[in-house]
Amino acid sequence: MKLHFQKIGNGQKILLAFHGIGQDFLCFKTFAETFADTYTTYCFDLPFHGKSQFPANEVITKNTWKDFLSNFLEENQISNFSIIGFSMGGRFALATLEAFSTQIDKLILIAPDGISEHPLYQMATRFKLSRLIFKTLIFHHQYFLLVATLLAKLRLVPQKAIRFALKMLDSTEKQQQVYYSWLGFRELNFKMSYIAELILQEKIEVFIFVGKYDAILPPKQILPLSKKLSDVRLVILETGHTKLVEKSISYLIQEI
Repeated sequence: MKLHFQKIGNGQKILLAFHGIGQDFLCFKTFAETFADTYTTYCFDLPFHGKSQFPANEVITKNTWKDFLSNFLEENQISNFSIIGFSMGGRFALATLEAFSTQIDKLILIAPDGISEHPLYQMATRFKLSRLIFKTLIFHHQYFLLVATLLAKLRLVPQKAIRFALKMLDSTEKQQQVYYSWLGFRELNFKMSYIAELILQEKIEVFIFVGKYDAILPPKQILPLSKKLSDVRLVILETGHTKLVEKSISYLIQEI
């Protein structure tokens, strides 16, 4: 696995940044520039995104990720570091914490995926037949729209989430990106009791940002982790999903 990254800043502290689905390293460019005197930030293009190279239909396991990051840390002479992950990047932040907990200072999660899984994600990715159905829906807009409308009527998925999904699938390139990411990242799942145990054991400082109006990863999705951490900094911002990284900057200026 070979992932592209952009190194921003010249601070003594190290920060690894993982963006959300459909994005690239630019997701954290403004963030990294804001804290450039404090942190040297490595903003990654995740697999299937940006300039990163990763075979289609490949699945990233925790061991795959650990091996990649071990080599990265060694090549860049990094010992201790902090992590930030937004949306789907939350899975990579949690996988990093699980593999390198003794080296981590801070964990910053922004509307993180991976803390809890929506049943629809499990259905779409866990079984061969359901993956075939998911592929058909992703690459055939009319079928996706039909099913999405039904789910919205049954109140299984909010209308805002449907609109977001349609925007994410409005080109063949985006459809491929979503499809390969959903399937490729499905092995990155976690037990929150174990994650909380590592955080408490290593005294890792944790910040979690969620959007009050976020229909994609609403605040309740982080409860399986936040309820297990007495000292977590949980911040609910007056925004939806897409503006959360930007909105978190003003809060963190006072904290990190």
